[in-house]
Amino acid sequence: MRLFVGLELPPSVTQALDTLRGSLPGAAWIEPESWHLTLHFIGDVTQPHLLEEIHHSLAAVHAARPTLELTVPGLSETHGRPTGDRLWVGCAPTPALLHLHNRIRAVINRALPTLSPTSRRFMPHITIGSVQNPDPALRQRWLTIPLSRPDAETLTHFTLFRSIRHAGDTFYEALEHYPLQS
Repeated sequence: MRLFVGLELPPSVTQALDTLRGSLPGAAWIEPESWHLTLHFIGDVTQPHLLEEIHHSLAAVHAARPTLELTVPGLSETHGRPTGDRLWVGCAPTPALLHLHNRIRAVINRALPTLSPTSRRFMPHITIGSVQNPDPALRQRWLTIPLSRPDAETLTHFTLFRSIRHAGDTFYEALEHYPLQS
């Protein structure tokens, strides 16, 4: 099972992001029900007892409820890889969001010491699509699109997700929700 911990998006954020769909010709847009903010990628877990250990570790996370504030559109170049350049929208790295990320990373690293910890810096964002070899002018225009920014939303839980690949698409199944402090 390929696992990660993330945040489900509130309806106002999903609606704001939905206004970007179709804004870059030739882009492949991810379906809104698959949008999420990844807090920590775990990877492949094949042993049932490790899934139980992950669950107990995540259930012990105590953190304040973060807010989710959209910032700017972005594009991550993948330099010709088959997946194309990723289209994303950034989220403000609020202290509560960073604290939640750090707590989750710490408990997962303790629970699964054999997994190599990620060295990538946490950059909160929501991936919404991909594009192959975008025209430079269209790419630049997309990066400067004015973004509808709903009021910051306070989130009540985080989620353990399972990533499922099927017929070239990826789907995300919520396995468990973990409440956050109010």
